[in-house]
Order: sequence, then C-alpha cells, then structure tokens
Amino acid sequence: MKTISIQQTLEEIKDMKRNGNNFQTIKHQIGEKRLKSFLKTIYPNFSLPEIEKITGVPDSSLGYWFEKLKIPRSRWHMKTIAYAGDNEKEQIVTVEKKVYKLKTIKISPELAYLIGFNIGDGNTEPYSVAVFNQDRGMKAYLSRIMKKYGNITHNKREDGLWRLRLSKGIIANLIKDHEGLRYDTLDYIFNNDKLARTFIAGFWDAEGTVRKQNKYNYYNIYVYNSKEHLLKRIEEFFTKKGIKCSKLSKEPPKGIRYIKGKRIYSKKIVYRLSIPKDSAKNWIKEIGVNMLHSKKSETVKQMTQTNYGGN
Repeated sequence: MKTISIQQTLEEIKDMKRNGNNFQTIKHQIGEKRLKSFLKTIYPNFSLPEIEKITGVPDSSLGYWFEKLKIPRSRWHMKTIAYAGDNEKEQIVTVEKKVYKLKTIKISPELAYLIGFNIGDGNTEPYSVAVFNQDRGMKAYLSRIMKKYGNITHNKREDGLWRLRLSKGIIANLIKDHEGLRYDTLDYIFNNDKLARTFIAGFWDAEGTVRKQNKYNYYNIYVYNSKEHLLKRIEEFFTKKGIKCSKLSKEPPKGIRYIKGKRIYSKKIVYRLSIPKDSAKNWIKEIGVNMLHSKKSETVKQMTQTNYGGN
C-alpha cells in the first residue's frame, strides 16, 4: 500500500480550499482518518496562526474542523517564548496545564547589532521590531539583517527620518516581553565578546556620541540612557577590556525640553558613560571600528588616523 506523505495531504487541502470546497467535501475526498492524522501531526508543533498560514484555512474554520474530528485543543493558543542560544531549535513544554513553544534563536553578531540599535533608537511591540534614524549609514545594513527574519516595511518622513519595521513576534520577544527588556538575552550577548562588541556598537550608533570639540584636540565619546542595568553591563565589559569610563547620573529636568525638534517630558533618571582620552584607543579597537553611523564612523576614522589617545 502506497504511503501518502504529510506534504501531499497538505497540497490536496490547499488545492481544495482554493477551489472553494467546504469541510465535508474535503473530509470525504481525503478521508476522515487521513485528515485527522494530518492535523494531529502538525497541531502539537504549530500554534493556531501558524496552522492557518500553513493550510490556508481560516481560524474559525479550523475550530469547526477540530470539533468535528474530535481533536482536543489544549494547545490551541500556545504561546511562543524566544531564548538566545548557539543553535536554532524548539520544543513544546506544558506548565500548569498551559502549553508553551520554547524557540531558541541563534544570535549572530549582526543580530546583536540590531538588538543594540533597537534598544537605543527603536521600539518593540509584541509582534514587531522597528528601528529608526536619519543617518543613512546603517539603513542598508539593518534592512539586510531584518530581511533574514521576515517581511519588513520602509517609510520615510519629510524631515528625513526613516523607519524599518520587521513583523516577527519571535524576534520582538527575544528583545522585550511584558516585563520589559529581556536581560537574559543581554546576559547571553555579554558572555560572548564578539557579540558584545557589535551590540554596543549598534547601541552607540543609535544612542551615543562621537564628536570632536572644535576648539580643542579632544573628542566627546559618551552614551546616554535611562536603563542603568544595561549601562552597568556595558561598563563591566569596558572594565574587562581595560577601557576606563566615568558614570554620571542626571535627574530629569523640570519643564519641557526638546531633542532633535521633539518635545520631551522626562520622568526618568538618565545615566551617562563617558570614555576619557587615555582609553579612546582601546574603545576604538573594541567598539568604534564596528560602528556604521556615517558621521560617527568617519569621526572614528579621523581619531585613528591622528592616533588619538595613543602614547
């Protein structure tokens, strides 16, 4: 007897749905036993939105199919949780009658850069990750990284601010969940020097400053952020690499202030890490050479050419 593959059954279902056939017709032509076996094969491993996408069958119809075929739906609204790791893998676990899909995402240096940039100059929602800036230096690079994980949309304002948005919930969850920033993801990144370098470079491209003072042979190298834990991790990395840095905290200013033409109402304490001249060369070696912001990377190049921070 010839064995019918899961893929063949799937193609038959999709063809019949495209031709407008209903559940009864599909069940009759494929056979109840084979249809039920197919759904039970994919169901433990895929959530409702994923099954809908795979089969082309709307979620409301899927509910009816499962009911008529008497397939238990304990995993119907399975939640997917992302974890940083060395290799891509996933597993299904049940905790207190709730079912979760644990998906490990391999963190490449490029993805680490994207995460750093997003935390500095972007926003994360449950099902999407966005980055935005006015500089063109990182746009193509970020777009190439994001396309590896799903569909992205581009838009640009009249003032030149561009935005790239990736519709991928699993990447969003890797960066942030309902409790806020995923510090376990940061722990994984900072346990690998290569990943830590590109993460900090992305964060500095988005949130930091590398600028020469006109009157003096001195460069301002610093980064501001309200996430003290994050800056502490960066500070620890610098200490490990022999890079000195000073830390300053600033209370939110009273009244209204403007940054890049935007009205800002500050409520959080802002922290600053600043790199002194005698550590600039080490900072360039570890972080500066990995930056992509056109103006900042050009300034880093000038610092290198003049041996800034050297003996």
